[in-house]
Amino acid sequence: MRFVVRAGSDPFGRADPTLLRAMGLPGGGVATVGDTNVLIRPGEVAVTNTLLLGPRTMGNAGVADGQSVEVKRSLLPQAQQVVLASGDLPLDARHVARALQGIPVTQGDRVVINTSYADDPEHDQRIEVTIESVEPAPSGLVGSGTMVATRADVEAATSSAEGGVVAQVAPTTAQALLAGLDVELDTLSGWLALLTSAGNLPKTWGLPKVAGVLIEGPSGVGKAELVTAAAEAAGAKLEEISLNLVFKPERLLDRLEPAAKNSEAPTVIYLDHLEAMAGPDGMFRSQVGAILRWFLDAVAERPGIATVLGVSSRSALDESVAASPLLPRSLSIPPPDLKRRRMLFEASLAKVPTSDDIDYDRLAAKSAGFSGADVLAAVVHASAKVVRNDGVVTTEIAIEAIGETTPSLGSVSLGDMPSYGFGKVANLDEVKQRLTEAVIWPIQDPERFERMGIDPPRGILLYGPPGTGKTYVTRALAHEAGAAFFAVKGAELLDKFVGESERGVRELFNRARAAAPSIIFFDEFDALAPVRGNSTNNVTDSVVAALLTEIDGVSDLGDVVIVAATNRKDLVDPALLRGGRLETHILLDLPVKESRLALLEISDVPMADDVDLDRLANETEGLSFADLTSLLREAALGVLRKTGIGSDAAVPIGDRELAVTWSDLEQALSRFRRETERVL
Repeated sequence: MRFVVRAGSDPFGRADPTLLRAMGLPGGGVATVGDTNVLIRPGEVAVTNTLLLGPRTMGNAGVADGQSVEVKRSLLPQAQQVVLASGDLPLDARHVARALQGIPVTQGDRVVINTSYADDPEHDQRIEVTIESVEPAPSGLVGSGTMVATRADVEAATSSAEGGVVAQVAPTTAQALLAGLDVELDTLSGWLALLTSAGNLPKTWGLPKVAGVLIEGPSGVGKAELVTAAAEAAGAKLEEISLNLVFKPERLLDRLEPAAKNSEAPTVIYLDHLEAMAGPDGMFRSQVGAILRWFLDAVAERPGIATVLGVSSRSALDESVAASPLLPRSLSIPPPDLKRRRMLFEASLAKVPTSDDIDYDRLAAKSAGFSGADVLAAVVHASAKVVRNDGVVTTEIAIEAIGETTPSLGSVSLGDMPSYGFGKVANLDEVKQRLTEAVIWPIQDPERFERMGIDPPRGILLYGPPGTGKTYVTRALAHEAGAAFFAVKGAELLDKFVGESERGVRELFNRARAAAPSIIFFDEFDALAPVRGNSTNNVTDSVVAALLTEIDGVSDLGDVVIVAATNRKDLVDPALLRGGRLETHILLDLPVKESRLALLEISDVPMADDVDLDRLANETEGLSFADLTSLLREAALGVLRKTGIGSDAAVPIGDRELAVTWSDLEQALSRFRRETERVL
């Protein structure tokens, strides 16, 4: 849409409300004007197609008074990093970041920062700075996760190696906590933008009344940072009400009533730590529930006002509140995963004297179960260890501090750490190669996928007859990848009580994220996720839905790989097997002779000289790896029986003086075949 530029005042542009609504900006928003991006708000203009811009904004856009320009709605991402041209700034980068919150910035823009001093208002001043670069280029919105630095800061972080490549400025704590929550941020921003929009869009579009969104997650996982960033992206003011020091229902009502009645649109009211009063053991649970129901009704009646309820667990709320139609959407925020913990350590140690070779990856791996507050506590503890002798924090000192810090999110199980790798997997070279490509490469070298412009596979399905090594090869895969291993039988997650199975799925994925990199292995997957509609048990349908939610990235998986195994691929719900989910299908069929021979050659069972392994491989046609292992076990037990185990004459098997002969193997094979025929 074309506008005629006229002189206005900075920092916002002003335009006719009707034309803004036609552009898809009913309450105002960000638009591209010339060479820059401008935050435009509704205002009174003499002529309908007039756009009022201040002199500095005109200069940034490269337009002049009276010029006709094309103006388009702009959807900018949150800027990851903003670098200012070096100058004599009388304030630090953190103050600059706060002053620029919610403002669109473009490379080359000149912006004004207002400084204020509560104890000396006479020295309030306006400082003009130049935006030297924006990452990702060329434009973005400054949010709570944006790193702001001057060129001098960046040059100080420049590495002398590799030809002077500029190092990344350390992330802020808020940015670290938001890492990996892109989907949640986008979802929450969309909801808040709708509920706080000018012109009461929900009513205009005939939508039902909604008060807001429920967010659940342990303390320190980034709920407040997520709400802050989402409110900024939606262009709404944030009013945060913490309930940590509210002990009585009447006091709660005193806090909520003014917020619900007097807040000016657009505003997001964030209630944090609701479990402090509304928890299952709370004395005033019913009264608190009644007050919250009134609060939701009051907010839903006010256009442009939305609320976000923050709680450690949805179950802490009265069901009448948690299941209220005025809270139709809930988000679950997982504990900080490996990537987020690494960024938290980088942010926390940014200004602490450290050794040059500090290993942030190792610190992240050692801090499973840590919240953001726990990471900060560990850094403070490490700093206290070195302050008396003017030392520096090293990797070992930081790890020692981590060990002496109790994780507030509980002791997180790291799953199993298998002791054997692919060397113990007989043959199966193609299977091992495909697993390496799908699992080990994304964990150990994700850049190779980025270079090719593709995403690594998210999940793998191993299928084939029983006993072909699906579980065994997956455990070896976890060892090769250096990943924690969470093995779950299909039926273990099924619970007759409504909601329990879905909760078990969420908790499993949360544990895996906390221990990342990790592998979740679902054995007997057809029992857990059968084709929906074909089962008489409604629980399995709910479990399939929960699995789809987790795998689809509503909660970003991070360094978590899903491997499922089944004997009947046709019984698994097809929605789980399409691209983007369990998309890599690998058949483990009955082993051919070469594979059977490879297993026999790496077996620890001692063989006599008369045993011909090649002949034995021919004689065991049609046997699985599990069958072969059982055969060798039966033959070895036969030797022990003949030796008289338990008597003084018994010879320790570890001395290799006992051995399985060909006769022992023939007897075991004959017994195995008789048992198989009896079963059939």
